[in-house]
Amino acid sequence: MNNYFLPIIAVLAGGLLIFIWRPKELRSIKLLLAFSGAFLLGTTLTSLLPSVFISGSKHISYWILAGIIIQIVLEQLSKGAEHGHIHTSENRIPLTLLIGLYLHAFIEGFPIHQHNDLLWAIVIHKLPIAMLLTLAIWQTNFSQSKKTIILIGFAIMTPLGSYLNIYTPVLHPYNEHITALVVGVLLHISTTILFESSENHKFNISKLLVIIIGVGLSILQH
Repeated sequence: MNNYFLPIIAVLAGGLLIFIWRPKELRSIKLLLAFSGAFLLGTTLTSLLPSVFISGSKHISYWILAGIIIQIVLEQLSKGAEHGHIHTSENRIPLTLLIGLYLHAFIEGFPIHQHNDLLWAIVIHKLPIAMLLTLAIWQTNFSQSKKTIILIGFAIMTPLGSYLNIYTPVLHPYNEHITALVVGVLLHISTTILFESSENHKFNISKLLVIIIGVGLSILQH
């Protein structure tokens, strides 16, 4: 059941933190985003990647490449919302941004019932993204109910992906291939977060430290 509730709690907690904390600038959220990217990358490399290659399928690498390509396509819709680029335009959020963000969250939920390490990595990843999404949608002129629906919609996408994978028998023979696809998606997202966590391609000491801590904790978890 944690597979369903923890991602939802992470999104709602991120939204709630914005109203309690009311940050004046985004530096702290960006540090949390860098930490989440490092934790996600460490988990993907030490837990998910070995598990898909253990299957012995000689075509598994192609599924990882397909995941990278899928994420690149999704980012054409979301404009990078999955790694913190969430901007409003004319007091609204483009529908394509939400579609790309929702689809990414849906896809990353598929293998989490098989990988507890991934569950926690996604929970940590969702927290800063939910904070940034909340900041963005509350700057729009949408009604209060519409803003809440957008946030709840994002919260349920990952559990929905997990639920579909568990209760759709036709997908079960392809579990390793689906996991490899998600590995590609997460590799692209996590490395993009880390590269973009620097300004002018230079890491400052605080960002370097949170990245080291994030990678270290992901290794300890595994």
